[in-house]
Amino acid sequence: MTAFADRLLDSIRAKGTPTMVGLDPRLDHLPEPFRSQAKGSAADAATALRDFHRELLATIAPMVPVVKPQAAFFERLGHAGVAALEDAVATAKDLGMLVVMDAKRGDIGSTATAYADAWLGGGHGQCMPASDALTVNPYLGEDACSPFLEAADQHDAGLFFLVKTSNPGAGLFQDHGEPPLADQVAEAVAGWGASCIGDCGWSSIGAVVGATRPSELAHFRRLMPHTLLLLPGFGFQGGTAEGLAPAFDDRGEGAVINASRSILHAHEREDLAGLADWQSRTAAAVEEMREQLSSIMPATS
Repeated sequence: MTAFADRLLDSIRAKGTPTMVGLDPRLDHLPEPFRSQAKGSAADAATALRDFHRELLATIAPMVPVVKPQAAFFERLGHAGVAALEDAVATAKDLGMLVVMDAKRGDIGSTATAYADAWLGGGHGQCMPASDALTVNPYLGEDACSPFLEAADQHDAGLFFLVKTSNPGAGLFQDHGEPPLADQVAEAVAGWGASCIGDCGWSSIGAVVGATRPSELAHFRRLMPHTLLLLPGFGFQGGTAEGLAPAFDDRGEGAVINASRSILHAHEREDLAGLADWQSRTAAAVEEMREQLSSIMPATS
């Protein structure tokens, strides 16, 4: 299989945008009729998520190269929710989209190996659809990261290690020390990824750096010159296209920018109320994001 970094860059080039859509489904913000259906049992809610994501993914697939399901919103519904997550992954892949599983796993030894096999290898007997990449919490140390790195190499998958997250309290630990802990993690990620650079010139071992922190992007790009960056927080959390250019090279490549609620809740926007249905409002919000990001894409895209 082609390396994850090459698959991602090929998809971004084909669709002309580094847009990523996060699948963070809040039951009380689903469009109708899914919201009413989700008020029933956990099984009813999971069915609503399955049906909603099938329609959502069909709507955005022509415009978006990659999606990022947030596992927690599915896991809270028990086994039916996990089945809905598996269905979303399979549907996205059938539609030609890449899938970055946002599970932020991080543990030691055999536990880390089991997490990596579940999300990147398809689990026992290929019982679930494997994701193309996985978010990983590296703060337990290198021995906790090694099983994920080994699985990524085995399955031609990608990893996005948490380096500097988008939440307001991230600096309490990530800014601690001299050099700051986040810088030490960034340098480790760059080192781990040095042997995983694809034909595109980028490593399949990536890093998460919040889009809400544009002033820090040039700094982390210097520390990780060949590392693909996942930039969460665009839209609802306040991240904008302004200031994100340092994450990209002069070809407009090197990062993906994630928006979740600003896309998933587009049907609630009053300025889009004149559009026919929730699908058209969602498509309009995606196109709006694509246009905003076009300023950092190469003119030939």
